[in-house]
Amino acid sequence: MASAAAVSFHQTLPPPLQHRRLGPTPPRCTHSERGVSFDPGSAFYRSESAPGRDLAVLAATIHRRRRLDPSGPFLCLDAMCGCGIRALRYLAQAGADFVWANDASDALRPVVVGNLSRFEPEPLDGQRRWVVSHLDATRLLAERYLRREYFDVIDVDSFGSEAEYIRAAFLALKIGGLLYLTSTDWRSARGSLSSYGAYVRPVPYPNEIGLRMLLGGAAREAAMLGFHITPVFSYYAYHGPIFRAMIQLRHGKEDGIRMPPLSQL
Repeated sequence: MASAAAVSFHQTLPPPLQHRRLGPTPPRCTHSERGVSFDPGSAFYRSESAPGRDLAVLAATIHRRRRLDPSGPFLCLDAMCGCGIRALRYLAQAGADFVWANDASDALRPVVVGNLSRFEPEPLDGQRRWVVSHLDATRLLAERYLRREYFDVIDVDSFGSEAEYIRAAFLALKIGGLLYLTSTDWRSARGSLSSYGAYVRPVPYPNEIGLRMLLGGAAREAAMLGFHITPVFSYYAYHGPIFRAMIQLRHGKEDGIRMPPLSQL
């Protein structure tokens, strides 16, 4: 299983789901984030979470330049896109050549398609630049793995625990790719062996413990697939609260979590 995940994404992008246009004029913009205009519609949107998206765009931009094959297409997948602002920023600001925006709620399709329609660059080698789907995140990631379609960046902005999505996300990620994880359930996670494989007593520093649990769970899942991870950064926000961690997938098992050299930070 581990060796198959090392195969690179096909140069021709054949996602089965075509995006549908709403018309020549997208819905009017009601919001702007870091210069990117969009309409959240009925989707859940928090302006307070913008710093987490800023860090994602920054990490993706740097990774696009430093990856092993910088000339190849840079592919991003937003597994739970909501209104599509993250997918839109990956296209407009991180230089993504292709973004797959997915949300389980098909009621959000007009919102997501309308927002992504604002970004219409020239097609890359005749290929479309984005696609929208409405599938369960685990199913979507598993299907990408089975089709040997691997991504440079996968963003899983889940509500609650991210544990159920980690393995499928690793399988759909390129070796050396970035996975951006989220957890919002640190209160219920304390003592939750089933989700995190850890028992944690109540402590006065839950922000650090929550991030350690998030990274530890990802490291365990990677090891079971024959990989290891390198943390890129972690982020805690009091609203929610929200724990986010950007990790890089590495080939081969390691004891513990490998930290990057200071020169790469």
